[in-house]
Amino acid sequence: APHLPPPLLPIPPFRSASTLLQCAAIKMMMRSFLPTASKMVVPYRSFSSQRVGGIYKTLASGYDMPMFSLGTWKAKAGLTGAAVELAIKTGYRNIDTANDYNNEAEIGVALKKVMDEKIVKRDELFIQSKLWNSNHRPEHVEADLDQTLKDLQLDYVDMYMIHWPQAAPATGKQASTRVDGAIADHHSKNPMFPLDDEGYYCADVESHYIETWQKMEELVDKGKVKSIGLSNFNKTQIEEVVAIAKKPVDLLQNESHVYLQQKDLIDQCNFRNIVFQSFSSLGSGDTNYASYASPTGTIPLRDAHINALAEKYGKGPGQIMLRWGIQRGISVVSKTTTPKRVVSNFDIWDWELSEEDMKSFDQLNCGWRHLLWGEVSHHPDYPFKDELPYGYVLEKCSNFAPGQGKTD
Repeated sequence: APHLPPPLLPIPPFRSASTLLQCAAIKMMMRSFLPTASKMVVPYRSFSSQRVGGIYKTLASGYDMPMFSLGTWKAKAGLTGAAVELAIKTGYRNIDTANDYNNEAEIGVALKKVMDEKIVKRDELFIQSKLWNSNHRPEHVEADLDQTLKDLQLDYVDMYMIHWPQAAPATGKQASTRVDGAIADHHSKNPMFPLDDEGYYCADVESHYIETWQKMEELVDKGKVKSIGLSNFNKTQIEEVVAIAKKPVDLLQNESHVYLQQKDLIDQCNFRNIVFQSFSSLGSGDTNYASYASPTGTIPLRDAHINALAEKYGKGPGQIMLRWGIQRGISVVSKTTTPKRVVSNFDIWDWELSEEDMKSFDQLNCGWRHLLWGEVSHHPDYPFKDELPYGYVLEKCSNFAPGQGKTD
């Protein structure tokens, strides 16, 4: 029987040079326990490297990804670029973007500025973006990416995800990007969120994400993306993609926070050597899109247990939840455009939560998802049908700029 590696250790906090040397020694020790066959699958929970940008993990594609990312969903125009610039100067190296957020052009200006000023080199950044729902058809995929690259002023992105499994809102007739309108409008205007004559989202029911994924793989071969992944997919859909994938599924980005801990999904990702990444890692604050209140009667940032821990450790509630995510071994995305929070959210590397306090988060896992988006549930690939209320009736579009929102 092959030698097995020793039990995995908790991810250590980001401390000193001596800690880095200790981690390097542990990694060398781990390699001695692993088989040397050339086709060996690298375990998901390989030890992280630590450097500027925090903790990194090696994706199945072989590229290193910083596990902490600045989010830009619902980041207000005019504030997003400054937040990105400050984040990179603070030490962030992973920036999460998407065409439908309608702010990639502003982000591109900030990226160019910090690179021109030699604050950071391109290969020191990890930029991730997403394919929008209206462009799932293979002939439309590259047009979506090309607009993102143009807006970001980049030759490639490090990670490109299928944003949602369902091709809705979509007509399937032609590609639609930010320049066509990152808003909901009548389908005749070809916006990214097309509506039918009655005000419901259009759905391209003849499009399926398997064909989309296969086109995504071609983008890797062209050098326009380094790694590819999924977002908002459920367990069954992930398995369907994994079964046909010629390129590894490197990342799964789904909503996850203390009220929606996604333990089964994380276990599945660990088994499949997929890095799990949380969005809305703080529960999306007061800008959440929940159609019903959480069972706790509050939001994670105001949760009594979280705030008690914050007082205990002398940190903010957001820092407590972000550190919890990192200690779970997952990647976290956290959005803010408030300068002091950009800095404080990243101040999570030189301290850690105790084992007892980490276990205490289990009591908060009530299954509250704020982003159900039932308005697109009429597409057969909609991922959360079993979470819709009994007797749910399809709703018309009520948010005409869902990728954008008020600042925090």
